[in-house]
Amino acid sequence: MERDLEVRAWSAARGLRVPALIDHDLNQGWAVLEDFGADDAERILERMPKGDRFERGTDLFDPLTILAAAELSDLPQWNPSLDLRRMRWELAGFELWCLRHHLECAPSPPIGRWLDDLTAAIAEHPRRVCHRDYHLNNLFLLPGDEVGLIDYQDMLIGPDTYDGVSLLGERAILRLLAEEERRQLREAWAAATGAAPGWTNRWRLVSLQRGLKVLGTFTRLTLAGASVYQQWVGPLVCEVAAQAAVADAPSELVDLLLDWSRRRHPATKRTDHEAAAD
Repeated sequence: MERDLEVRAWSAARGLRVPALIDHDLNQGWAVLEDFGADDAERILERMPKGDRFERGTDLFDPLTILAAAELSDLPQWNPSLDLRRMRWELAGFELWCLRHHLECAPSPPIGRWLDDLTAAIAEHPRRVCHRDYHLNNLFLLPGDEVGLIDYQDMLIGPDTYDGVSLLGERAILRLLAEEERRQLREAWAAATGAAPGWTNRWRLVSLQRGLKVLGTFTRLTLAGASVYQQWVGPLVCEVAAQAAVADAPSELVDLLLDWSRRRHPATKRTDHEAAAD
């Protein structure tokens, strides 16, 4: 708890709108924080007319502009950096829970080598202070155009596109905004956070790593009985399958993802990868 309160204080001191600390007693092991309510950003956007969601979505970058400006040396070492070793360890969860347990397929050496290469490439990306789990369910659109932020305790140093990828590439955002709107929001993110040249390619690679990692996590939680995560698996599989098909991923992995995607969404159109394979 002490560390979590330290992260909260660090975040608040830099202008992030985190829950206010109302009272606490570390000796007794408790703390009372401000409650942002039940309406997170997903619920707010869901109730809005479709035409208004894009403009409101741009507000969600406000905390990321603050994190983008933070000096890496200013962040205490609460959590290990999201480096090559940690990113590759995350993908081991995809291999275990998605490939072995769900798809009942042992990961092949080509898949393993491709995952190695993917994480090695991302390890060379520019670094930034990252929230680590930046998605609609951890964001709150508060009065006064403030964006409230929770689950900040895992804050660390990671790839510069990581939080943007998390926000625009998973969970309910995939059904709340059209692909063209999300593309425009990616451009808006780059402008708001001062992304270095080449960010589109970095975004593509991090989307694959993050997407595969999240599929592993959601599959593990679903198999453990947490069925709430199942609602986000289908759309994410479709996204990751499409990305892998144009990213020189092993054909075995692409076929597994495409088959998984078709079983979740039988009406899914054939991709260029599938057509070329004929």
